[in-house]
Amino acid sequence: MEKRAEIIVYGRVQKAGFRDFIDEIAFNLNLNGYVKNLDDGTVQIISEGKEDDIKELLEKINITQYPIRVEKIDVVYKKPTGEYRTFDVIREEDLTTATYERMDAAVRYMREMNSNLSQKIDGVGGKIDYLGDNLGGKIDYLGGKIDHLGDNLSGKIDQNRIEITSEIRSTKDDFRSHFDERISMIEQDVAQIKAKVMLEY
Repeated sequence: MEKRAEIIVYGRVQKAGFRDFIDEIAFNLNLNGYVKNLDDGTVQIISEGKEDDIKELLEKINITQYPIRVEKIDVVYKKPTGEYRTFDVIREEDLTTATYERMDAAVRYMREMNSNLSQKIDGVGGKIDYLGDNLGGKIDYLGGKIDHLGDNLSGKIDQNRIEITSEIRSTKDDFRSHFDERISMIEQDVAQIKAKVMLEY
């Protein structure tokens, strides 16, 4: 069933990239309407679409995730008017304020991407360590059988296992260091852009 939801969101919801976050969710849920900042520090959302999709929007925007903290959401449901064909972000007339919010949203997405990538790298590292340990155990077992053919060969296999595991760990550390360096460079670029925008206004 189609509905119209008139929503007011309270909390730390302005100057944090929250409207872009809402826009992305509304786009993915195929909702129409708009989101805008109000003068009292709240965010207003007008959304039309399927009732279940609007409920999902409400669940997904009710977050506490730095720098956003939603404290309360008021919703009034009405009949849809069909006046919206898309979902839009209504931005401030002041270009400087709008630019800063877009930059804050970009930094938020980079921080989230960095966090997700770090978790994936840690997961891969754990799997590599697990593989190295299991491989080491199997190589040790194989080494025991090979001992019948010659004690020298077993020592060489153990040495190769240690070298391979060490090389894998070193590669993982090099990748993480490179990624952290790139994120740092991006954050510096964003800071320089902000400084230039401030000088122009």
